Amino acid sequence: MYSLPLYEAKYSETEEWREISEVELMEGLYRVFEKVTPAIQEMMAGKEINTPQAVYRLKIKGGDQASTPTP
Repeated sequence: MYSLPLYEAKYSETEEWREISEVELMEGLYRVFEKVTPAIQEMMAGKEINTPQAVYRLKIKGGDQASTPTP
């Protein structure tokens, strides 16, 4: 079974990460980037995307990625 990626945002007025929908993510990215695909690819690689309104990232689901054994 496949699961959709989950995203989080930290808005400038708060210091807490908040889970957001893919629609909210796209709206935020389209305001800043002409093409959003490169920004999403960076998030898939573990990077945070900074915009004037918020910081966006892919939500890590359970566990610590650093402690996950590599094959």
